[in-house]
Amino acid sequence: MTFHEMLKSLLNQNQTSVSAKLLKQTDEAIDEVLFDAEIDGDRYYLVRRRSPSEDPAINLTNREQEIARLIAEGLPNKIIGKQLGISPWTVATHLRRMFGKLGVNTRAALIARLLEDNLLFD
Repeated sequence: MTFHEMLKSLLNQNQTSVSAKLLKQTDEAIDEVLFDAEIDGDRYYLVRRRSPSEDPAINLTNREQEIARLIAEGLPNKIIGKQLGISPWTVATHLRRMFGKLGVNTRAALIARLLEDNLLFD
């Protein structure tokens, strides 16, 4: 893989919101691997370091937290929408925004991430 191909791959990963792999977590910092590639026999990593206070899971809106709790109960968008008085399309919009904030791609990964950070239930 050339350097140019590596950059293209990195851009594609960022555009599709691939979740970062946790490398190391301490009270002071969270290190995540954003990109991992082998180029000409050498391994390259792009690592992001952020403080726990920058964790996007903490920045979920109240409505997103409500939706996450209902997703954890196994409810589909249509039922969630009825319970909250919003359309299933609005539920899907909130869900997509949560996926982006948390760097996940599935409902199960969303719930796992929130449980991991003890943010699902008050």
